[in-house]
Amino acid sequence: MGYASLDASLSFPDDNLLPSKRSILITDTLSASGNFLIHHFIVNQVKSDKHVVLVGLSQIFNHYLTIGRKLGVNLTLATQKGAFSFIDGLTSLYSQTDGFSKSTSTTITKPTAVLTCSTRTSSMSTSPISKELLQNFYKVIKQTIVARHSSIDDTRVCLIFDDLSILLYVGFNVRDILEFVKACRMLIEKYNGSLIILIHADEDVSPSSIDDELDQEIFLKSLIYQSEYLLSVRGLGSGFSRDVSGEITMARGPKNQDKWFRPSTLHYKALDNNVQFFAKGFSQGVL
Repeated sequence: MGYASLDASLSFPDDNLLPSKRSILITDTLSASGNFLIHHFIVNQVKSDKHVVLVGLSQIFNHYLTIGRKLGVNLTLATQKGAFSFIDGLTSLYSQTDGFSKSTSTTITKPTAVLTCSTRTSSMSTSPISKELLQNFYKVIKQTIVARHSSIDDTRVCLIFDDLSILLYVGFNVRDILEFVKACRMLIEKYNGSLIILIHADEDVSPSSIDDELDQEIFLKSLIYQSEYLLSVRGLGSGFSRDVSGEITMARGPKNQDKWFRPSTLHYKALDNNVQFFAKGFSQGVL
């Protein structure tokens, strides 16, 4: 599986899989990436022979392929078996600027661009971003899931967005994005699946305008409200540490009534081929 110590803290009851019809919101910061959590859930899902649909908005397929191998999963083989589908989010969106085209997730392609918080492409920033693009983007995701699952009985498909903040950065209306997320959640619930979303939540990054600040606040709070589990990754408040990369807080979302879930906070240390988790104050350096 993924990271055993993290599984123990999350204590999901069914083979460490996110429960059906539930969603996780992962928030991270520029100083502490939550990407390792995406890889953790991908590995758990694939090793349990459950379908993963990964919508990559910030990384290309080879990024996930390389890290998956380090964690004991061959995503190329999983793709061939139908257990893993990769949707290049940016390519899917760009292809629609000249008319909607089918962007299948079973084909490994190089994206037309990789977008980060600080970079925007001229083709997206010089023209208004229409709601229709998100509607067509939803169709790509739906086609990927429907093509794989002729029956909706216990499919347990897991839809993952990495990283949904990109849609806000490139200029989509925040309410259109939230409507898109709601549609994706309804689709996933139909297939007894789960939804995982990663976004950035830096408090120390100054928005370019008051409207941007308001949009970011609406975006974050709305996604929190829609989620059963909240995983927050951030750096240490005390500053840099050689022995601790940061901390992860696991909390209930507003809709979470699961009695078995126990909120907790762990420190973690990111290594080349692994991530170590431990209780606060119990790293090897501290001991």
